[in-house]
Amino acid sequence: MLSNQVDLNELKRYELEAKEKNRESWYLAYIMDQGEEERAKGKTVEVGKAHFETKTKRFTIIDAPGHKNYVPNMIAGTSQADVGALVISAKMGEFESGFEKGGQTREHALLAKSIGIRHLIVLINKMDDIQWDRERYLNIISTLKSFLLEVGYDVERHVSWVPIAGLHGDNMLHPSKDKNAEWYKGDTFFTILDELSI
Repeated sequence: MLSNQVDLNELKRYELEAKEKNRESWYLAYIMDQGEEERAKGKTVEVGKAHFETKTKRFTIIDAPGHKNYVPNMIAGTSQADVGALVISAKMGEFESGFEKGGQTREHALLAKSIGIRHLIVLINKMDDIQWDRERYLNIISTLKSFLLEVGYDVERHVSWVPIAGLHGDNMLHPSKDKNAEWYKGDTFFTILDELSI
């Protein structure tokens, strides 16, 4: 069973702090982003670590920076991982800016493979912002699949794809209850983690 790792009072404090900074949706990031610089900029700078448990395993989550200014920290964090979770945005424009030349999605996937991350779980986030548009999801997968094959990933055996709405927890621990998401019949993020043989 997933253990309750974050104190609810602490979470409420993070929520209030984020609201005061007009960053309401950032409060969950405050769990891992403890530094004032990180919270002010809305960017992970330092490698954060926390623990959680599923039905069968205990995990250490390593929150590595995604911004290009902090690539050395990203490499330091990723080098400690057995499994990579590549979180990307499904929002129009956001996926494209991350994937096109100069974006960080390509670099992160390439670095993860170079460092030796064999299993990659691609979490396509903000699906609620696009009303769980299945075509958009499949187009993103198609684009990423070609690139991951070029990088050297065995896409059929070692890459999993999950559409999520992280802010609401959809398809993270439990399947989404959003009617627009009924087309997705795959596993949740935590189910995939539980079933990995690492």
